[in-house]
Amino acid sequence: MQSYSSCDIINHKVGKEINMPRKRRNDRNHIIYQLTAPNGDRYVGITFARGRAYKRSTAIRFRAHVRNANEYSLENLLSYSIREHGAENFKKEILEIVRGKQNAHDRERELIAVFRPELNMEGLGRKVNSVKAAA
Repeated sequence: MQSYSSCDIINHKVGKEINMPRKRRNDRNHIIYQLTAPNGDRYVGITFARGRAYKRSTAIRFRAHVRNANEYSLENLLSYSIREHGAENFKKEILEIVRGKQNAHDRERELIAVFRPELNMEGLGRKVNSVKAAA
């Protein structure tokens, strides 16, 4: 039996191997969401939609943020805020659903520029160390 690499595709109609790169998907929906801490600090993020389960997709991504904050002790503004306020106290909301990965990332950057969410501002003048010093 012959094995094929991950990019080899078999044309089943004629039984010939066609070696072509996998086409990138651009038809998937992406969710732009906002997390709000009890003190009003906001974070705007993006995740891909799992079917039409938009709230569930956002919840799955939030759980990943919580896991990163608690289990991996990441040192970024969002992780610090999750540890400080507790995950259960964050408000989660969907801002937009955008078709296509690049369109979604472009729109996320636009929303961050407009809203200037406090927890996204790392590298833009606000640092984890300055937040810890103020606390």
